[in-house]
Amino acid sequence: MKRRARLVRRSEFDRALAGRASASSAYLALFVGNNGLGHPRVGLAVSRKLGNAVVRNRIKRRLRELVRPMAERTQAGRDVVIVARARAVDADAARLRDELQALWAKSVGA
Repeated sequence: MKRRARLVRRSEFDRALAGRASASSAYLALFVGNNGLGHPRVGLAVSRKLGNAVVRNRIKRRLRELVRPMAERTQAGRDVVIVARARAVDADAARLRDELQALWAKSVGA
């Protein structure tokens, strides 16, 4: 994802985490806030508790590929933070896709 489509700074993450809209499941949690920029941005949060760098990067790669088409269809001006939970480590890609689509539709819309 291009830099303008990502959340980079901690303050950006904090603002999205403080947003009113959120949804969660056993695998993921989504937090949504308005950004006023005219385009959506996405940030991924994967804790060190989930595993070493190889495991965390695998989860992030999967989530990035799954969220890319959804972010393109999203209403402008939204910041979305996706937090991976412990069960996401062992989840297959199809399960993560289903969970992410359901949470995205519930909290972000479009």
